Amino acid sequence: MNPALCTLYLFLASSLILFHAESAANDVITDTCQKSAASSPNVGPKSSTANVQGLGLIVLNLLESNVTSTFSYIQELLKQQWDPYVQKCLSDCSELYSDAAETTKEAVGAYQEKRYPDVHNSVTTVSSNGVTSPLTKQNGGAVQLSYMELAIVAIVKGL
Repeated sequence: MNPALCTLYLFLASSLILFHAESAANDVITDTCQKSAASSPNVGPKSSTANVQGLGLIVLNLLESNVTSTFSYIQELLKQQWDPYVQKCLSDCSELYSDAAETTKEAVGAYQEKRYPDVHNSVTTVSSNGVTSPLTKQNGGAVQLSYMELAIVAIVKGL
């Protein structure tokens, strides 16, 4: 067989396979979002129809909610009696999460205004504040949401 023709066939076959794989992946994502929205009151239906920019805003809103609820949780913990060391640690966490709550609120506005470098800086600041503490689970959630948002902002900036 002619090498040029063989290369053309390989290219066409590869393109077809990649197109089908991408289409199947999109179907899986769409199907999962729709099923999740239908089966859980905690999953908004907006995620099932969102584009990349929409998903970025959804993740950023989740990050803001996570940080705000963690700040509220810390405030409740501070009302309890602790030894001075734990009290100081909780107070430090409270200050960090207060700043993070304000930063994520600003990041939402920046995202809506398509100021992606500002969003990137804000989210990076929030993600770098995670420290080992009694709030490890909450910190982990905020860090993971931050990383997701950074990935989406990188994609959106490239569009």
